[in-house]
Amino acid sequence: MGALTYRETVPFSKEFFATEMPFSADRAWDLETRDPVSKKELDQLYELKLDRGIQNVSLLSFFLIREAEQARRKGDSDRAVEMATYSIKFSPQLPQPFFELSRAYWHQNPFQLHKILPEAFRGLIAQLRHYPSSLRLFYNIFYILSNAVLMTFMIFGIVVIIKYIPLYFYDIQKHLTQEISRLLINGLKIFFLFLPFFLRLDILWAILFWSILLWGYVTKKERWLLLSFLIVLVYLPSFIRSSSSFLNGQSSEVILEMYQANHEEWDRGTEGKLRAWLSTHPDDPDVLFTLGLMSKRQGRYSQAEEFYQRVVQQTPQFSEAFSNLGNVYLATKQTDLAIASQQRAIDLDPSRGAFYYNLYRAYAQETFLSGKTDKAFQRARQLDPKLVDDYSKIDSTNMNRLVIDQRLTTLRLWERFLANVIGREGFLFRLFKAWFETVPSRASILVPIFFLGFMIGMSRYSRTKRFLTHCPMCGSPTYRFYLGTLDQEFICFNCYRIFVQKEKLHPKIAERKSLQVRQFQKQDCFIGRFISFFLVGFGYLWENNPLKGLMALFLFFIFILRFVYWNGVIPSSIAQLSPSYWRNIFWGGLFILFYFLILRQMLQLKPRFEIGG
Repeated sequence: MGALTYRETVPFSKEFFATEMPFSADRAWDLETRDPVSKKELDQLYELKLDRGIQNVSLLSFFLIREAEQARRKGDSDRAVEMATYSIKFSPQLPQPFFELSRAYWHQNPFQLHKILPEAFRGLIAQLRHYPSSLRLFYNIFYILSNAVLMTFMIFGIVVIIKYIPLYFYDIQKHLTQEISRLLINGLKIFFLFLPFFLRLDILWAILFWSILLWGYVTKKERWLLLSFLIVLVYLPSFIRSSSSFLNGQSSEVILEMYQANHEEWDRGTEGKLRAWLSTHPDDPDVLFTLGLMSKRQGRYSQAEEFYQRVVQQTPQFSEAFSNLGNVYLATKQTDLAIASQQRAIDLDPSRGAFYYNLYRAYAQETFLSGKTDKAFQRARQLDPKLVDDYSKIDSTNMNRLVIDQRLTTLRLWERFLANVIGREGFLFRLFKAWFETVPSRASILVPIFFLGFMIGMSRYSRTKRFLTHCPMCGSPTYRFYLGTLDQEFICFNCYRIFVQKEKLHPKIAERKSLQVRQFQKQDCFIGRFISFFLVGFGYLWENNPLKGLMALFLFFIFILRFVYWNGVIPSSIAQLSPSYWRNIFWGGLFILFYFLILRQMLQLKPRFEIGG
């Protein structure tokens, strides 16, 4: 979390964009008191941005978003649209400018959906492509969904314990005799109840232990869900721990610094961190590539050449490094080497129009009239016409604008992230290893293996012994005697005779049994309804509908965790000028709709068996 939220202060000044001199805080613009920025100033800064070779100037874009928000507050919709458009121009890969332009169009005219929706969609695409934003988005989703699953199964385990633990004690009481063998067995059953405390198990593992201990009493569906509970409890906490520890480590911070150096503005701190990483990891091709790009943009061509040479020596298949090395050769007037490097990049990846365009620039330095020059240019336009047309319109001798430098893509950074989280051994090894991890700070044994063996042992033991169950009509402990419909399989002997077979018994006996059934049905239905006010979907679990109950509880906990982590598990480092009321209304309204729909179904639940007067 700290790696994403930490951001060094960069003064907002024109000198920041210069490569010759360092920026100075005394010349910085005062964002609070200065006059509104003009189009002339923005156009000048845009040209400086292109000379610097930066794709995204996030600091300036967020300042322009602030200007657009202030303009919307004042009712100046045209000014808001203009500032948001400039914000996109300065940072085409950031998602926030597109969302702000969509809001500006909405404020200008809510009915121009042909402008509003495309910008919002472009913002969503940019959010997936922008590495820091996508990292926050995916980790927030993963964290909330994982914890919602764990909390859902925890409630399921608690319901299993509450429903069937009375049968466990009833079984002990029923076989309570003075026989030594029975006393030992009953004592062992009581000891098993306290085993999680002796092992100092985590609360989730303790709930799972007690649920498996009741294996013989639960239904077939609930047994499959207990197996799922074990699998979830083995993998999800392990994945959460590994991903969280990686995000809080230096390796994750290096990826963020590389993205900033490749796609955004950077400062000396960024370069210092990458060089520090390189001192302990001298063969890291991504860091070497990034430092080469930074050196080339600052005009330090000899250093850039050295970095790129180290990259291509260690990773001969790195086509982007060969292309950028060719651009460095071109800047130092080594045309033959530039052509050879660009040709090597094309041989490795012939589908990149930027490589052919750089080759065209190298040929153009050699001679203006050449068939090879025209052929390279036409091939580049054929592969990537928009990119080539944009660069062809540039009339500048600046090397950051004359050629197309390659950058580390978001996809490559994500591959690096997943490789670090999963490890060199691969995903299958990670799945296998999770079964041999201990519960942190709780037990020193192989907990998952122990629980799997415990579950298998209880399953085999339950096949050789008849376990009690609850009669669904009167709630009395009974055995499974009758075959037929699912509702009749667990009905006790007395209820079966009186209410199924309709036998004529003594009126007092029938009246007493009917009263017991009505009271149990009323109490059982009340428990399911009442707790559903606080845990939506609890009534389904209580009424032996586990799948629907788990789904309702899962959605309920997603909403709760969404409200708890309103700004995200990893919050954005950019503070909003004004709260997003539409987001509050959307999530609040969606939760209220879900809550009342499920609660309405809960209130309509009726007792499973209704006995007449």
